[in-house]
Amino acid sequence: MKVAVLLVLTRVVLGDSSYLSGKHLVVGLQVSPVHLYAARNSSGYILKIDGVAVRTLNALSKRFNFTYSILQVNDTRLEKQNDALPGLAYYMEKGKCDLVLGVIVMTPGRFAVVDFAGGYTYTSVAIVIPMPKLLDNSYAVAKPFQVSVWIGLLLVTPITAVAIYFFLRPFNSASVSDTASINETQGGIIRRETTTQIGLAEAFFQIFGILFNQGGSFPAMRPALFFIVGSWCLSALVLGCAYNSLLISYILGSNYQALVVSPEDLAKNSKIQIAVNKGNGVDIVLSSAQDGMYKNLGDRLRANPKSRCETTQECINLVKFESYAYLHTMFVAIDIIEEDYKTTGECNLALARKTDPVPGSLAWALPKRSPYTKLLSQGFMELHEAGLIDEWIESEQKKRKNATLCMNEARKRQEIKASPDNQIQITLAHFSGAFYVLVGGYFISFVSFIRENVYFRVSRYFKRPNKNEIVEGPVDEGNNVPLP
Repeated sequence: MKVAVLLVLTRVVLGDSSYLSGKHLVVGLQVSPVHLYAARNSSGYILKIDGVAVRTLNALSKRFNFTYSILQVNDTRLEKQNDALPGLAYYMEKGKCDLVLGVIVMTPGRFAVVDFAGGYTYTSVAIVIPMPKLLDNSYAVAKPFQVSVWIGLLLVTPITAVAIYFFLRPFNSASVSDTASINETQGGIIRRETTTQIGLAEAFFQIFGILFNQGGSFPAMRPALFFIVGSWCLSALVLGCAYNSLLISYILGSNYQALVVSPEDLAKNSKIQIAVNKGNGVDIVLSSAQDGMYKNLGDRLRANPKSRCETTQECINLVKFESYAYLHTMFVAIDIIEEDYKTTGECNLALARKTDPVPGSLAWALPKRSPYTKLLSQGFMELHEAGLIDEWIESEQKKRKNATLCMNEARKRQEIKASPDNQIQITLAHFSGAFYVLVGGYFISFVSFIRENVYFRVSRYFKRPNKNEIVEGPVDEGNNVPLP
């Protein structure tokens, strides 16, 4: 039924006409996935062509009453590659080619040598990246806050400790030192009276304990000190609640990290290298950009000789094994993921979640001042109004089921959320980072415990009185030390 409707639309919209009165056009081919395929024999002779562009050409040949044949050359690019491959623009200039099919990006440099029949189709610049990998949950403890928050804590904590210490200095100065004062002696028993004081290091550890919900203790308080400590306690409470909330959100959300999310993200992150096909439309656009995001990416291309690949497979190897981001049109990107899955049987590649529209439309190329340019643009518009080009593109893309599978898997990995319809079972693996910190704390505590015991026993040994020393007052006979 659907095919019958399309046939009716084709007859109505593309009815008989004598616009070109049976003229014969020689057509060059710029091969592109989805839109144009060419089957060649061993000598390079083109035997068969297919794709959305071929269906469009057949429809337009009926609409405008012309015939066509294929330009039998090995060139598949507009621009010159070498002496043996002068480029399809060369054949148009020499009058050997009337039209070049494909998905051709219109750039200022190309406008200077050819005309374009615009409006053929529209697409976006897609970014092919490695399939997002599961993050190591040991970083979960540090993940919730941004770097600026951690830096702020590292700065504010010692400042607060110093403020508390100086507000306590009058009390510390009035108190006695570590050597306690002797008040009185009764019955040979020495009584000592000590006054608690706090040093800078202890002040730091007290506020550190408050931040970790372990409480704190200060020997004396004044209104100003009440304000400082109270503010710190309130801030610690707010930070603790925010941290726990964000940590749970992180654990319940996606633990898969994509190499890059959008073209803007790629432009900002200079650590991620990019890859393009040398001489391709995307390469030309980036290399000729004068400002903005594309200028940034173009500078990165020029700075890295490996970024311009001679073949598509070379670019894909960079993506899979060296974590590059590969830029191309959406049609080509989807086809690359499809072919890689067929080769490896695994989803190794994905697309960044956000794309960037290609400025303007994709077009077909014609010689300068060609009489057919406006007619072809009109034909594209009529086909789009009938919905035929979009229908043909969708039909071709549906054949790439493996690419759809991989893109859905990548999207699922990056968008996992806890919901009534998508429950997540929480396991200890989700909290591995917290357990690593706990084990680290136990280890530090154990080392401190051993150190204190060793220090105590060594100090006690060296402080033991000589047997010949006269000790006044009661004596612990077991250890031969005076009782307090």
